[in-house]
Amino acid sequence: MKQLPKFTTAISFLILLAVVFALYQGRKSEWIRIQNINNFLPDFYSHISNFCLSYILYSGIGYFWIMAGVRFKYIVGLGIVILASNFTFELFINVLNTPDIIDAYYGTAGTVVAFLFLLVSYKFGFKVINRE
Repeated sequence: MKQLPKFTTAISFLILLAVVFALYQGRKSEWIRIQNINNFLPDFYSHISNFCLSYILYSGIGYFWIMAGVRFKYIVGLGIVILASNFTFELFINVLNTPDIIDAYYGTAGTVVAFLFLLVSYKFGFKVINRE
């Protein structure tokens, strides 16, 4: 490891991960659903899995890449690959999937939220380990 997260970065990562897992769990468990979201977007919980998968994949890999000292342009490249994969899967691949552009938009939102977290974390949330 070349960098360590600051305390606030590590806590933020875990809190955001918990929120995303709670949103994902809301697909099956009515008690955890946020009713105001359901009132505003009735189909929210039928598409939220794409948001969650994209966020978890991108933030998880990106977070560990930052700790490993990977240059940020490669982390951006990973985000582009996730976006392209999401749209390809949702528009052209019918295996275990019903093509739905709205799912791709939710996946894009998850990737964008993860990117913003990773960008702020990369700029301000890590400290370099000095090897002596």
